[in-house]
Amino acid sequence: MKKCYGGIDLGGTFIKAGLLSSDGEVMAKFKIPTAVDSGAAAVRENLIRAGLRIINMAKKRGLVLAGIGVGSPGTVRYPEGLVTGSSPNIPGWVGVNIRRLFSRFSITVRGDNDANCMALAESKFGAGKGTRLGFYLTIGTGIGGAIVVEGSLVRGASFAAGEFGHTIFRYGGKKYKTGRRGQLEAYAAAPALVSQARLAAGGFKGSILTKYADNLSPREIFEAFRAGDPAAVAAVSENARMIGTAIGSVVNLLNPEIVVIGGGLSAGGSEYIELIRKSAISFAFESATSSLKIKTARFGNDAGWIGAACLNI
Repeated sequence: MKKCYGGIDLGGTFIKAGLLSSDGEVMAKFKIPTAVDSGAAAVRENLIRAGLRIINMAKKRGLVLAGIGVGSPGTVRYPEGLVTGSSPNIPGWVGVNIRRLFSRFSITVRGDNDANCMALAESKFGAGKGTRLGFYLTIGTGIGGAIVVEGSLVRGASFAAGEFGHTIFRYGGKKYKTGRRGQLEAYAAAPALVSQARLAAGGFKGSILTKYADNLSPREIFEAFRAGDPAAVAAVSENARMIGTAIGSVVNLLNPEIVVIGGGLSAGGSEYIELIRKSAISFAFESATSSLKIKTARFGNDAGWIGAACLNI
């Protein structure tokens, strides 16, 4: 019987999951709401629901499920998936042991940081395949980062490497829900983009964005951006400049061959990525950018669960 590998990506809005073959073929996928507003207990139950659905999908297809990987926000101790550090988008999540959570399943379960999983997918099968040193970031409800050297993740001395979203973007800046000030995530993650767009819409009479009121999301912002709406252009351009500035610092520090951008905001398209690229290059040393590639994640918003599946390959 053919083997398959299950992957689960725990996001601040959705849990995305699916089945992957050993050569990176997506065999099935789905998503369900995370239900963060219902509390950590509800999130745990939804994770278990996703795991059961993966098991049932494999059985229906006559596949041998060789393991399930779970990508979680926060500092995550690999391989058991113990969440030891900040996970601001899922309150009460610190202290959860993912392997123990799935102890009712007679199957191997490994847990890692969600950005690490995205990086694993893209370096193994995606945009970073064949590169020696890459920096990978996800921009969605939060902002994550990961480093891959010679095909291996750099997890750090206490599994906290690559926390791109928690780097200080503005000294003494706005206080974030982690309790710290000036973190990049507070300025450039999806909720910040929505806030920027609402503010910009108030300054441009007739902006498309005003009709969405409280229902505005990145999807509508990027649609308006591509249509040339001035408020959307202003908000997206500012967001791209901030992301690019922060990437420029990483490029100066690591001198990677490639920077791969995934997560929900990567769906902003090639124009958005190009704005980020221009900003990054303007803030990084020329010697560090002479051969630098900045690409959209090949697997887009699926990279997290695909990489989680790769934890068992």
